[in-house]
Amino acid sequence: MEKVWKIISEKAEGMSIVENILHSKGITEKEEIEEFLSDKPQKTYDPFIIKNMTEAVGRIIYHINKRSKIIIVGDYDVDGVTATALLLQFFEAITKNIDYYIPNRFTEGYGLNLEAIKYMKEEMKADLIITVDNGISSVKEVDYAKELGLEVIITDHHNPPEILPNCLVIDVKQQEDNYPFKELCGCGVAFKLAQAIQKTLGLPKSTISRLLDLVTLGTICDIVPLIDENRTFIKYGLKRVNKNKRLGLSILRQVVGLKDKEITSGRIGFVLGPCFNAAGRLEDAKYGVELLLSNDISQATKLAQYLYKLNRERKLVQESGEGYCKDIVEKNYMNNDFLVVRADNISEGVIGIVAGKIKDTFYKPTLVVTKSDEGHLKGSGRSISGINIYEEMKTCSDIFLGFGGHEMACGFSIEEDKLDELRSRLDFRAKRIKKENPDIFVPKLNIMTQISPDEFTIELINDIAKLEPYGMGNPKPLFMINNIRVDKTKTKGCGAKGKHLKFVGKSNNIVLDGIGFSLTERYRRVGEPQSLNLVFSVDINEWNGNIKPQMIIEDFKKAQN
Repeated sequence: MEKVWKIISEKAEGMSIVENILHSKGITEKEEIEEFLSDKPQKTYDPFIIKNMTEAVGRIIYHINKRSKIIIVGDYDVDGVTATALLLQFFEAITKNIDYYIPNRFTEGYGLNLEAIKYMKEEMKADLIITVDNGISSVKEVDYAKELGLEVIITDHHNPPEILPNCLVIDVKQQEDNYPFKELCGCGVAFKLAQAIQKTLGLPKSTISRLLDLVTLGTICDIVPLIDENRTFIKYGLKRVNKNKRLGLSILRQVVGLKDKEITSGRIGFVLGPCFNAAGRLEDAKYGVELLLSNDISQATKLAQYLYKLNRERKLVQESGEGYCKDIVEKNYMNNDFLVVRADNISEGVIGIVAGKIKDTFYKPTLVVTKSDEGHLKGSGRSISGINIYEEMKTCSDIFLGFGGHEMACGFSIEEDKLDELRSRLDFRAKRIKKENPDIFVPKLNIMTQISPDEFTIELINDIAKLEPYGMGNPKPLFMINNIRVDKTKTKGCGAKGKHLKFVGKSNNIVLDGIGFSLTERYRRVGEPQSLNLVFSVDINEWNGNIKPQMIIEDFKKAQN
């Protein structure tokens, strides 16, 4: 689907491009600008502002002094794995009575479950359960745990339901919580708990600063906004990652081919993070926890190689699933505005990624559903900007066995005979939204500003780099140059099967180079025009000792000369 280009900021006289970008984000005061660009940001908040934090810290210290057995219950995605590893590493400095449990995606599903609670009580001899990145909806599970004599403390970052579990809950999104920043990931919430305990016990700051690489990994991979306190975490955390402070991460860097390359938010999100996710999607998330905590080179190497192997397998499974679901939509659901695709032959470990790809292809909110081992259906959803998928799913809560999520993503389980009703109800609501605001269903490309070819320099790229780390809430800025004459002798397909477009053109007698990933087919489809308007992000191309600016092409249109 063709995207609508929207320039969000016109260049203002007397302002640099970077200042222009910051002003477009509403960052206008001198102190705000300095904080945003600083290598040593200071924006962070007292963990005791979080509702129930004081009581939770008191109960945890009580259990530590009593030598109770504490079990950390995590989740199988990167956020849950890093949060689990974070609390394990933190608590191991103050108690030996610590262990963890991550439910198996295929046999147990997400979050606490009754059998797991019984196992933790009887086999692991638990006294206190602390959840990370899950638990906010576990009402009956917490009641059952209390019946068994267990204490439970929930730490989570997902949207709270109307009825909360009957225990101490740490979640900055719950009612009457006054914490000023609401976009922490699960690992970020776990870090604030560790910070509160560190302050209470008077432990060295190093006991928590060494955990910031884990917070960085979880924050980037959970796609929460990289602003405010999250930006502070990540700026310090990336420094630790690049200094190879954690053995498991440093070895994984080598295995994936990033040993000598700077680790950025993009390389965590697209290269390192997926290796941890692959373990939970195809096998067992514990391999990720073990790699993050390993101090043995041989063990860490084996684990890193295994995660890398799993991620390659995940890519194959995912690509097959994408093709299958795309065919189903094209044959059956092109008139639907909320896509609900049943695909029993796709592993439930990858249905979330596939849903995201289908959403991108058709630009409609999408659920992908598969048959679970328990006999009912499990689904995962991804949404488009402007449609809160959690709120939409909430309107159908009467037919779910369970569901949860946030604005852009969700997970759920449902009986087989209710799927058609779900599809019909969600599509009805989407059509009503589309009638009221059809613009929501049109993909948009937000362009920072148009620049001239002579402004596209190494100096500009170095200035723009001060805006990193990029991610949700702070996307990499896109620029536009119009009327570039294509050099057809040098513009051609490259990479595997020639699917990436190597672009060379000229404007105002300045040669412009770029790469457009997976854009060769589209370039040919539009007739290989003589001149193009390009939208791109900026990068540096180093080759044979030569350094020059390079466009990472996001989109193009035929120039209207």
